[in-house]
Amino acid sequence: MSVQRHAPRPNWVANTRLWLVLDRYAAQPRSLEEVTGLAVGGGVDAVLCRIKDVPVAEIKRLALPVRRICREFAVPFVMSHEVQLAQELQADGLQIGAADPPIAEIRRAIGEKLVLGTSTHGVGEAQRCFADGADYVFLGPIYPTPAKLKYGAPLGIETVTRAQSLPGPVVFIGGITPENCRPLVELGARRFAAIAALQATADPAASARRFIAALDSQAME
Repeated sequence: MSVQRHAPRPNWVANTRLWLVLDRYAAQPRSLEEVTGLAVGGGVDAVLCRIKDVPVAEIKRLALPVRRICREFAVPFVMSHEVQLAQELQADGLQIGAADPPIAEIRRAIGEKLVLGTSTHGVGEAQRCFADGADYVFLGPIYPTPAKLKYGAPLGIETVTRAQSLPGPVVFIGGITPENCRPLVELGARRFAAIAALQATADPAASARRFIAALDSQAME
């Protein structure tokens, strides 16, 4: 059953191209604040604040400086999973996963203002999430990556072609780097999210610029 909305909601996700997915371990020895500033400086245009395995009070402490950077540079700030915290921090969006309550229930909790996304692991699942009211989806893993081993084998680059039929913005994730993203761009990918490639690297800003250059290369052809 599709979610009935009261009014159209601007979906800024369609204008994004490169998402930073924060991870405390990938960012080390940098802080999340530092890596956010570097990545945004290189061209990241959306930040997903994903902080796991700590109390909500600690998530808030770590997320606040990230939120300030995003606001300073007019970059959308998306909170992962934590509905109340997303509202307290005046996030631009909330992203949920399969273990969270249904999309319709989350939408009732957050109201109509916040953009709502969900993590998916197949085109069929993504289609169902859009039908249930998601504004965008993350889709992956595309390539092998230790962060996504529990989801099974990678989907492969042909997933990008199949995803072109989806009715809303798709952000591809999973083992994507500046070096291997060009085949995805050639198949129609327009948005990427990265964890290690933008954090566990000597120069997050340079990595972001290489991602953007790859995305720009298709636009110039």
